[in-house]
Amino acid sequence: MNNQSILKFIAGDQPILNVNHAILSAPVRHIFMIAIVWYIHQQIKNHHLNILEVGSWMGASTLSWAQGLRDYNHATGTISCIDAWQPFFNRATHQKDVYTQMELALSSDIAYQLYLHNIRTLPSTITCHHFRGKSENILPLLREKYFDIIFIDSDHTYQAVLNDIRCSFPLIKNKGILCGDDLNLQLSQVDHEYALKHADQDFIPDPKTKRNYHPGVTLAVNELLGNVSSWGGFWAMQKYNDSWQKISLKGMPIHYPNHFPEDALKKAEAHLKDIEIY
Repeated sequence: MNNQSILKFIAGDQPILNVNHAILSAPVRHIFMIAIVWYIHQQIKNHHLNILEVGSWMGASTLSWAQGLRDYNHATGTISCIDAWQPFFNRATHQKDVYTQMELALSSDIAYQLYLHNIRTLPSTITCHHFRGKSENILPLLREKYFDIIFIDSDHTYQAVLNDIRCSFPLIKNKGILCGDDLNLQLSQVDHEYALKHADQDFIPDPKTKRNYHPGVTLAVNELLGNVSSWGGFWAMQKYNDSWQKISLKGMPIHYPNHFPEDALKKAEAHLKDIEIY
């Protein structure tokens, strides 16, 4: 019996998502991911949406994009995923248990096997395919001006984020959305010099605000896009010809991810109360 048969025997057609391992960032951000599909659908109705996800991990975010398509786009669209599913942390600078656990899930292929199981729970009307490899190698091969939404949530070190954003620019359609995860703080909020010195670390405390953030994400997003629209760490910008503009999600419906376990839903609900939706 292979791995997928075992997972299907255990979970049937239900996804396997543990809040501590499969949903690594703030669960509330998935609400805004779903809302991005709502936002796009208001502008482009009756359209087959193409979504690109850079960094898929165990598939929780893939399922959230699929829910957006179900809720707002007649359960139709294509989700393309890029992930190497291979260890990538510099262990000399990332020694906490969370990184050890992530590296184990990657090196043992557990993360990839769970991703495969989880995407098989999607409805047949939504196409999902994946490219297993480094984004720096795959993004340049993809079709230009093809994607309505590109979501970046991969390696959070500065150069990696910079490359993912820069390589995504030509792939977005006009009026498409480029978005991402883990922008806990924007550059205007943090100690700039400290961020530059720690650009290759994943998650650190900012001495100015005393809050934890991802310096690589903060630096790269600001360098290429400036100050962006963001809600609870999820950020988004819309392409207009050769420029990028902020968007408003004011009035967005609140749809919680159907695939989330109860503890993740509770976290999302509590966090949402503290976020201003503009």
